[in-house]
Amino acid sequence: MAVVVAEYLGQRTDTSRQIEPIRISKTRGSEEKPTKQCPFKNSHCDKAKRGDKPVCSIRDSETGKLWVVCEHRLCATNPKHSNLNEHQVSILHSIAKLIFGSAIPTQDVLVKREVPIKVTEDSDYSADYVMWRRNPQQTSPFNPDRAVVLEMQGGGETTNTGDLTTHIDNWELVGKANNGLLCQPVMKVAPLVTNAWRRQQEQFLVKGNVAMLTGGRMVFCVGSMIYDYLTQRFREGILADLREANWTLALITFEEDTSNPSRPDCAPYSIPLRIDPRRTLFTNYASFVQVLTNQASPSASLFIGEYMDLTNQGVTAR
Repeated sequence: MAVVVAEYLGQRTDTSRQIEPIRISKTRGSEEKPTKQCPFKNSHCDKAKRGDKPVCSIRDSETGKLWVVCEHRLCATNPKHSNLNEHQVSILHSIAKLIFGSAIPTQDVLVKREVPIKVTEDSDYSADYVMWRRNPQQTSPFNPDRAVVLEMQGGGETTNTGDLTTHIDNWELVGKANNGLLCQPVMKVAPLVTNAWRRQQEQFLVKGNVAMLTGGRMVFCVGSMIYDYLTQRFREGILADLREANWTLALITFEEDTSNPSRPDCAPYSIPLRIDPRRTLFTNYASFVQVLTNQASPSASLFIGEYMDLTNQGVTAR
C-alpha cells in the first residue's frame, strides 16, 4: 500500500498554490521550533510546536480515501479559547442539524468542550463535546431531544511513520517549495484503522454508558475507513434503524467534499469535509455494544492439538 500527503499545516497539497515547508532552525546547539497557526482551532499547530511534521491528513494513493492523522483536524476542542472558529462552527452545526433537525439555527446549538466524566476517583475521562439545544423539543412521541456526548475520531496513526517523515524531510530540503514532490506516493505506509478503533473502544464504552445512565445519547463522529471497518463486522439487519424513533447511539461519518472542483485553489486551502449520508447509523446503544462483543464464533480447533506439559513432554489433545 502507499499513501500521499493530503494536507500539510492545513493546506491541501493537490493545488498549484505552492506550500512553504516548516523548517526547524537551530541556534547554539538548540532547536527553535516554529509557532504556526492551526486553521482548525484557535491556537498554534501542536505538531509544529513539538518539532513534528505538521501533516493533517493523508490519502490512500489507490482509493483516494482520506485518513486524518492529526487529532485536531476533524473538530478540535480547546476550552482555553473562548471562541469557536469558522471551521469548528461549520462542523458542529452540520452535526446538530443531523441529530436535532435541519432547521436548527446556530444560536440554538449549545456546546461544552472537554467535559470531565467522573467514573472513579482517579479517572481522567472527558467528552470532546457535550451538545444540547437551547429549546429542547419533543420531535415525535418516541423521539424527544436529549443532550449528547459527542466524540471526534476522524482517523489515527499509520504504519512506517519513519518513511513518511523521511519523505517530508526530502521535500523540505528542496530550495523552492515543490508540491509535486510532496505529493509523490510513499510506499509501505498505510492507515492503522484497527489500532484507531482499539484505542477508542474503552473511551466509547465508558463515555457511552455514562451518557445512557444520565439520560443522554452518544454520538461518534468518524472517518469513512473507521465506519467501514466497524460496519463490515455487523450482520446485515442486526441493528435497528432508529433514526425516526428513540435512538441512543449515532455513528456519523465525515468524508471529503468533492462537490466543488474549484475549491483546491481557494481560501482557506484545506480539504472541505461534509457528512456522508450513506454512512450514518442511528440505533440503540446497548444493541450496538452487544454486537461489538458478539463478533466472533466458536472455534472447533481452539482447544485441541499439540500441548506441552510442565515437564516439557508433548501431549496431543483430541
